Amino acid sequence: MKPGGREGDLRIRVLGLKARFALAMTAALAVVMGLTAFLLSAASSQIVENATNEALAGAARLMHKQPPIEAETQGWAGPQGVQVFPFHYEEDGTRRDGRIYRHETGTPPGPLDRFDLLAPAGGRGGGAMLRVIVGTFAALLAVGALVSVWVASSVSRPVETLIDDVRQMAKGDLRHRTRARGPGEIQLLARALDRMASELEEGEASKLELAVRERELDLASGVRDALMPAGTPLIEGYDLGAAFLASPRFGGDFHDFVQRSDGTCGLLVCDVSGRGVPAALIGSTARAYLRGELERPGEVADAFKRVNRWLARDVRRGMFVSALYALLDPAAGRATVACAGHKIPLLRVCATDGQLRVVQPEGIALGFDKGPVFDRRLQVVEVPLEPGDRLVLANSAPVRIQNDEGQELGEKAFYARVKRHNAADTTQFLRALRRDLEQFAGAAGFQEDVSLVTVSRPAAGGA
Repeated sequence: MKPGGREGDLRIRVLGLKARFALAMTAALAVVMGLTAFLLSAASSQIVENATNEALAGAARLMHKQPPIEAETQGWAGPQGVQVFPFHYEEDGTRRDGRIYRHETGTPPGPLDRFDLLAPAGGRGGGAMLRVIVGTFAALLAVGALVSVWVASSVSRPVETLIDDVRQMAKGDLRHRTRARGPGEIQLLARALDRMASELEEGEASKLELAVRERELDLASGVRDALMPAGTPLIEGYDLGAAFLASPRFGGDFHDFVQRSDGTCGLLVCDVSGRGVPAALIGSTARAYLRGELERPGEVADAFKRVNRWLARDVRRGMFVSALYALLDPAAGRATVACAGHKIPLLRVCATDGQLRVVQPEGIALGFDKGPVFDRRLQVVEVPLEPGDRLVLANSAPVRIQNDEGQELGEKAFYARVKRHNAADTTQFLRALRRDLEQFAGAAGFQEDVSLVTVSRPAAGGA
């Protein structure tokens, strides 16, 4: 279910904050007002009854004592035809007020048709009623204040809890989740905060991952730059060159030129398993070992065997380095070739017949075996380099280049392009080969780093 749908259901099922507040206040006021009305009614009835009894008792007392009175001649009409006249009398040395309630039946009334009722004026009923009203108002105010505090607390408590949750999240604890419970709006706000914290946590994780990735990229790029040869040797009568086509998926593949003190020069291309910083570090280690051994005079096979033993000791299981090496002897016009599990063979384009031949001596990758199997399988062959011939060494990336449709270039197509541009000098040859590879890859670009090393022996009178 979509989050929006769930929030909509929540609004329908649960009373909102406004409705809950209004309902609570209305119910509380209804209870308070009903209780107030009941108390006022009971108190008023009692006060009226007490005032009536007091008035009747006073009237009985005055009618019995018949004290001297000073009656006023002016009065007013009371209810049901009764005339009311004020009068004054003395009682216990105190001047008091009273009322004469006169009822006459005759027209004109005679002495027997008139009845006078003497009653004291006023009474304590008014004061009692005032006290009841004031007390009831005070009680109503107190109860209303308590109800308001209760309702405000029930509303503010979840809000305060949410504020504490937000403070916790603001301190950086994005794993914290809200604990507020309450009306629909509070729950919706709590869910929104939880969702925001979750998204911020994911954003922080992505940011950290990106930062780590960028650091890895910087490190691997630095290692990759360090793996590149400082320059291309100049050998009289031969044209050497190399090209490195970088890709976003950096690894440890590299190529190098290894010059010996006896005038020979080695051409080296290596594939390293894996990608990223680990592959770059293994490539750097393998390059250091290979350069250190291949620069020394001696047999190529012995150098490879020593490097294999050291590398097998240093790399973890499953990691390896494949290598294709051609030691060029300019004076003899030949190359000594060794292959340590390299997938792409040495390519030789012969000037005599224009054909392309592959040279791939047997051997397993460096680091797979600590010695016995590697030493037994390793083979070294001699390859002539006649005037007009070209040797090409490459890692496996060129044949795995994919175009926009996901089709790989393949070995045959790569070999055909090498053969097509063979007649050009080395600079133009590498430029044309690079252009062909980029055109095939198209917008997809290279998925792996491409290493190319070549040497040609120009024919007499050639460039």
